[in-house]
Amino acid sequence: MMGTLLSMVPASLTGGTLLIIVAAFTGALATVLLFYSYLAETDEFRKPILLTSGIATVSLVIAHLYLTYQFIVGDYTNAYVYQNSADHLDLLYKITGVYANHEGSILFWATLTAIVATYTVYSSRFQGLGSRLVQSLSLGVVTTFAVMLVTQSPFTPIEVARSGVPDNYVPPDGSGLNPLLIDPWMAIHPPITFASYALLVVPFALGVTHFVALFRGQDSVFREWLPSMILWLRVSWLLLTAAILFGAIWAYGVLGWGGFWSWDPVETAVLIPWLWLTATLHAANRYSKTGEYKLFAPAAAAIIFPLIIFATTVVRSGVFRSVHSFAAGGIGAGVLFLLVVTGILAVGLPLAYWLLNGGDESSTDRDWLSHGPIFHAVVLSFAVLAFISVWGLLFPVVRSTITGVEVSVGQDHYNLWSYPVVVAMLIVGGLYALLDMRKRRLAIGATVAVTVATLIAAFIAPSGNWYLSDPAAHDPIVYRVVGNMSVLSIVPPALFFAGTWTARFVSRAKGVPSRSFQMREAGILLIHVGAAVMIIAISFIYLFAASSSVVVVGLEDVGNPDTIVEESDDGQYTVEVTGYDSDTTPGVEEAALTPEEVLTAYEDTPLVRGEVTAIDQIEGTTVAQLDGSDIWLAGSPNSVSFEEGEEVIARGTLFEFDSEADGEAEAYVYTDEENLGTVSDPPSDVHTPRVIDHQMDITVYEGDEKVTSGTIAAQDHTDNEMNTNDPLIQRGLTGDTYVVATEIDEIGAGLTITEYPLANQIWFGVIMGMVGMVLLLVGDRRRNAN
Repeated sequence: MMGTLLSMVPASLTGGTLLIIVAAFTGALATVLLFYSYLAETDEFRKPILLTSGIATVSLVIAHLYLTYQFIVGDYTNAYVYQNSADHLDLLYKITGVYANHEGSILFWATLTAIVATYTVYSSRFQGLGSRLVQSLSLGVVTTFAVMLVTQSPFTPIEVARSGVPDNYVPPDGSGLNPLLIDPWMAIHPPITFASYALLVVPFALGVTHFVALFRGQDSVFREWLPSMILWLRVSWLLLTAAILFGAIWAYGVLGWGGFWSWDPVETAVLIPWLWLTATLHAANRYSKTGEYKLFAPAAAAIIFPLIIFATTVVRSGVFRSVHSFAAGGIGAGVLFLLVVTGILAVGLPLAYWLLNGGDESSTDRDWLSHGPIFHAVVLSFAVLAFISVWGLLFPVVRSTITGVEVSVGQDHYNLWSYPVVVAMLIVGGLYALLDMRKRRLAIGATVAVTVATLIAAFIAPSGNWYLSDPAAHDPIVYRVVGNMSVLSIVPPALFFAGTWTARFVSRAKGVPSRSFQMREAGILLIHVGAAVMIIAISFIYLFAASSSVVVVGLEDVGNPDTIVEESDDGQYTVEVTGYDSDTTPGVEEAALTPEEVLTAYEDTPLVRGEVTAIDQIEGTTVAQLDGSDIWLAGSPNSVSFEEGEEVIARGTLFEFDSEADGEAEAYVYTDEENLGTVSDPPSDVHTPRVIDHQMDITVYEGDEKVTSGTIAAQDHTDNEMNTNDPLIQRGLTGDTYVVATEIDEIGAGLTITEYPLANQIWFGVIMGMVGMVLLLVGDRRRNAN
């Protein structure tokens, strides 16, 4: 096996790649030994299993730390570092580059997954023969990741990755990071996402093992591992929720959309495992208490991981068009292999067992208006929402593959199909809370009343903005029916849902002295009330958003001495521009090479800087030595002049000489007066900056009332012809005023001013849910400790 792995290595083996090979080999060995131990029902290989799994994990950890070190110090001999970093980046964004592309993100994911899997191997809490298959499957996933990284290593030398690059080439700078990733939220978002994904590998393996045990007629370890699995599911839910939140905040600001969610393929792909994870948590909790979902709970736990691989496929494949698809190079055979294998195991085994055994009679409750059926409806609703998103992603691909006709699925598909499901979930969820309080008559009456109120509210629309959509006559009937409903129809169910769960909390917590119980119940309350707040805010924000446009011209004249005042196209706003400035990164001095760097940069026309330490005339050419080195500037006496001790910057044509004579030039950079200047007054056209940052100081008025003031900016990224924006956001209790520039330069700018109602209630609702999950985790931990 080691020979096979070595044969897959790139032409030049590096220390980092060698660590990955070690991880792949030892991980594969541990996987095989664990699987054999499970089949043979023996523990005789316990010590080699501990050794090999430990070596695999430590190797991946060291490889990841080494890659991070290369990014921090700027080791551009590594092609991956060169492609995703640059000297001008802050330390935070150099570290962000570690997982900015396919290879680094897979290494990070593999490292975290290895830590989780190996923890179960070493922990005394997860022993027994059934546990060996769980651990084997978990480490098998790690091994697959490692083999992927052997064939597509993040440690490939630049001379191997780029044809025509000479050996021992050291680039003076990297090509830079994707501009959209240069943001604090995106520095945090990927690590949290991968941490959530890593925690879900064991629930997947545990679910698969459960059905293998059932087929073999053995006792399953699912019930034994269930408390730990629920803990991991909850932590994963918390992390994935945080990741989605941070990604939404990033989209709201950096992209300049003025929107936190657009049903972009990558956004939708991440939502799918979150929805299924939420359904799994409900099923697993119910199974732990009542024994219901004896088949669905382990099956749901197993299916989460293939959904994660599916989300990765959406992000990495390039098939799904998305502004979030930052990584290049495709998904590779390894991800497809994982998708197929984990999908077959997670879906095929439960389905086969269910078909062979006549279904899952997990509930004997025949009263449809009781806890069991109501709970089933809620869990099913999450699954339906996940399917709506999956089908929205897959339908264009399937249609294009079969017919060759490209189609797209708009936001109406997701919004209008999901809306009635969400309304039903809120009503059914409120009904469940009342039934949980043992108030059956009140539950029936209140549910009927809320349902009637919802139907009536669906027809109350003070203006056209209140309708969910504007469907055409040829649209599907679902679009026409749901699209012509008023957004007011969400209010009665959401208030009912929040109110009933609040009443449930008061009923259950009253008179119970246990602090852990109260904390747990408070957590459950915050999760559900936060969901209601978020759903109302999301329903209203886009329907009632209102935008105005402003065109500003003559920015180069701002402050000389007057300000510029312009009115919006609808007359609602007045914008006063009080300042304009632009900056470049890197500047010409930062971009210029030192004399020592000139010969290793392999540039035909380098930009060089240095102090003139000697001046001479050679055959009618004026030459100047830089920094006492063997690199000299040269030019015609009629076009250039030098002054000893002066700091200069020049761009010119490089001529190298093979000379061993002491004091003789090793290379000349031939320049002229247009390409030569001092550091204090550099030539203007010798350098194209990577980033041009345009900034405007503005004040926005609505009538005579000041709405907001501050700085907005737009960045032109010349390397990849991308633009990013820094909007001005005035946050308020009832909504945000959002000002963004579509483009800014010295000639002028186009501004958009948008009012987003209830924007902050979205963040508030999500944060409530996250705080609730933390309280639930702490409360359960304290209760278990007691």
